[in-house]
Amino acid sequence: MIISSGARKSSLGNDDNVIPLINVVFLMLIFFMIAGQISKSDAVKTVPPDSINDRPFAETPGIELLVADTGALFIDDKPVGIDQLSLRVADAFRQSGGSDQFQVTVKADRFLPVSRLQSVLGEIRKSGIVRVSLVTKLVSASVGGGV
Repeated sequence: MIISSGARKSSLGNDDNVIPLINVVFLMLIFFMIAGQISKSDAVKTVPPDSINDRPFAETPGIELLVADTGALFIDDKPVGIDQLSLRVADAFRQSGGSDQFQVTVKADRFLPVSRLQSVLGEIRKSGIVRVSLVTKLVSASVGGGV
């Protein structure tokens, strides 16, 4: 018969290292839940045109107009027809209180024909809005202008 000379190990003390692990897992879960809610996605995926203008976008009150490459229009992720565009923009301007800082932010796809973009901008002009921003993607300018 073999008798152990050491102290008996308690079966209750084996879980002491699990509690810090659970704490870390819950903190990571909370972090990724918050980090995942930072930005919303657009109604339609668009690829913005390239630009070398490095002036940052100014956050001002207004609406966001999304123009897909097919010509589909969305105001704040809700579909709208080209015939209703000037009325919807004018309504949004009135609801904002008629601020001078009100602007329309246009997110147009880079493959949208220019003629279609011009007609959209013409409809915005009919509503009386003069502050319009076009969202672009910054690219570095080529030095020397070589081919």
